[in-house]
Amino acid sequence: MYKGELHISNEYFQRQGDLLHIYMKVGYVNTTIGSEESLTFTPMLRSNNNMIHLSSVLVNGSNKEKVEHRAEVLQHKYRNDVAVVVKEGQTDRRFFIYESTVPYQSWMNHSALCVETERCNCNGHRAQTYEDCVLSNIQILYAENKSFDSLFLNGAFLAWMQILKPEKQKSSNFMKTGIIKEKDLENMSHNQAVFDVLSSKIKNALQYYGTTLNKVDLIVYGAPIGNYKKNESQSMARVHSLKRDLIHSRLISKNLLDVNCIVEDWDSISSLTEGSNIEMKEVILNIIKSVDVANGREKILKNLHQGIPYEYMHANFFPNVSRITYKLSFSREDIDIQTGRLLLKEDPSTMSLSDLYTVAFSYKTGSSEFNDIIYLAVQFFPENPEANINAAAIALMQGHTALAHKYLLHWQTDPRAYNNLGVLYLLEGNRNKAEVYLKLALSSGVNPRIYNNLGILYLLKGNKDKAEIYLQIAQSAGVEQATTILQYIKSEK
Repeated sequence: MYKGELHISNEYFQRQGDLLHIYMKVGYVNTTIGSEESLTFTPMLRSNNNMIHLSSVLVNGSNKEKVEHRAEVLQHKYRNDVAVVVKEGQTDRRFFIYESTVPYQSWMNHSALCVETERCNCNGHRAQTYEDCVLSNIQILYAENKSFDSLFLNGAFLAWMQILKPEKQKSSNFMKTGIIKEKDLENMSHNQAVFDVLSSKIKNALQYYGTTLNKVDLIVYGAPIGNYKKNESQSMARVHSLKRDLIHSRLISKNLLDVNCIVEDWDSISSLTEGSNIEMKEVILNIIKSVDVANGREKILKNLHQGIPYEYMHANFFPNVSRITYKLSFSREDIDIQTGRLLLKEDPSTMSLSDLYTVAFSYKTGSSEFNDIIYLAVQFFPENPEANINAAAIALMQGHTALAHKYLLHWQTDPRAYNNLGVLYLLEGNRNKAEVYLKLALSSGVNPRIYNNLGILYLLKGNKDKAEIYLQIAQSAGVEQATTILQYIKSEK
């Protein structure tokens, strides 16, 4: 192909049920593709009036590949259409493995294999496209569904995945926060209403075993109501009254309670003004920014445009500004399974990653309950490596390779992710990249799963002797799936 500069070998076409699997080795010399160039390789099956294009792969020259790879790393992107080029020993020859799977149709048997190659418009060269008929009459082998490829693609993935358990924590911290608006406390005793809200939140958290209240932080925000000095005096009196009543209620001890006050919350007033359609908005914002409260800010606003903007602010902004915010800080000892399941139903946001995994691993690995909790964990802890690596494992079990890529994107240099990355590329058919990651995983720490996965890899690559060695190691370490695969190899022999 391609002016006689590309050639294929080791090709086979195998039907498995409703799918046709195409495999070939594509070789060339190092000078075939210029250092700054790239070549798009697209096989086709053709018979009379029928034709199907198979998936394309991109083969980059050496310098171009370095640039593309650097961009891939810096931009946290991945390229699944780029061929993995391998050097043949010490020679100047290169090759890549091409694999593709398409739905089988009867006309494909005895069809012709053609290849379209396109050189990119790089380094001053015009783009050129070549089409060659490589095989005029392909022979499709039929494989029963019990073939190993079928077992691999449809079998149980549980033995292959690396699912991490975070270290047990003696205790974990969590918070409950909220806002109590003054306008919602009308016709109620102010202090009693605040007590009722806090009491409900605190008692609800303390009902779970091992939970301790560590701190209560309250901030009372006020709105302008006239003379600032008078407003300040009244606000402080309310704060002291609230603090006294909460301590006397014995709900919160004195050393755990911290109450602060912002007499006039002009920051919130400014934000509400900026997000509104109030008349003379820019003038109001400029006054708030440039005139100090002590120098008559409120009085200037009252006199602005006959007081119309101020009346609007008084009616629409000030009621939302007057409020109390609370932050309740708790710690909880490591929970048991039953407590964890109860928390999961009622308030999962207070659970630590360790708590979530305590509940997850009480279910069968791979069950819907287990999977749901693992996905929930990565939502609550999106920056946690264990949460992402485990979510990727579940995605791979379910065949969602694109989702697995998303979870593993930022952890490709984390040794704990190597095994799952190897399985990901194995599922995508990129066996060379899979081999790299699985060998990295093996060198990072001996794990029976990795031996099992390398055995699967070499079996798919046709190296049964090497596969057998790795699978026997996995079998001796108690990996049940390795035993099943070894029995398959024995039956094939």
